[in-house]
Amino acid sequence: MKYFFKSIATYSFWRYALFSGEALAKLLATVGALYLFMEILDFLGIYNKNQYSAYAIFPMIAFAIIYVVVTRRPITRVSYKVPGRDYVVEVRIGDIFAGTNDVVVSTNTTFDTSMANGLIATDSLQGQVATRFFQSNTDEIDKQLQIDLANANGTPRVDAPGKGIEYAIGTVARVKGHGRTFYFVAMSRLNAQGTASTTIREVEDALSSLWAFILTHGELKNLSVPLMGTGRGRTGYPRKKMSERMAQSFADGSKDQVFSNRLSIVIRPEDAENFGVNLYQIRDYLVQGLH
Repeated sequence: MKYFFKSIATYSFWRYALFSGEALAKLLATVGALYLFMEILDFLGIYNKNQYSAYAIFPMIAFAIIYVVVTRRPITRVSYKVPGRDYVVEVRIGDIFAGTNDVVVSTNTTFDTSMANGLIATDSLQGQVATRFFQSNTDEIDKQLQIDLANANGTPRVDAPGKGIEYAIGTVARVKGHGRTFYFVAMSRLNAQGTASTTIREVEDALSSLWAFILTHGELKNLSVPLMGTGRGRTGYPRKKMSERMAQSFADGSKDQVFSNRLSIVIRPEDAENFGVNLYQIRDYLVQGLH
């Protein structure tokens, strides 16, 4: 409920809820329907239109406004088709694995997958991939990762808490299962104690490398990506701003060639609730920033 009330308190919500063309059309249609109902009552002799119509318009407008606001309450999905381009950018609140999209999975530069040693949390995005799609069989995930990592330049790291080979930020490796492709992209580093961290610049570099990899290795499928760096990446960057940066990065990567017709930036419901994410404000950016 916190997410609901915080959204209502913003200018962006009221702009779209009441002061938009669609809302105005719904408002006028509601007033028209109420007036028609009043005419029917007058025809049947139940209501005297000539005696009360001058005053009836006020409660009709008030009712219509309440109806419009109630039917245009805070939303969980916004999308924007960039003019002149064949792709759509979407931001939604929900389960990143819902649907059939290929999924981007943020990982560390050593591509650790083991949940047994505590480096990868079971409730993290990586942990959910392992438990939901591979029955916690991280050996199979490692096997598939190694195919693409064989073509990447890795360097030994003596103080690594897990795997001993480290790859550059932005290195991408694919894992396939249940008819879907998971793009593991290195965007954070583990310290000697196993704690991950990253920077805004590293997230942007990782995204740029990700788009380039999908362009040459992908199959033009729809993509779902998490808000990279806002959780265990510890950037401290606001989630609304991160969604805007990611949308802009995707648009920049698609300037010359389209590699996906739809990008879904997915926000966890608990994050939207705890950090006051407002999709109406994000919709403002998509319309203004990507136009």
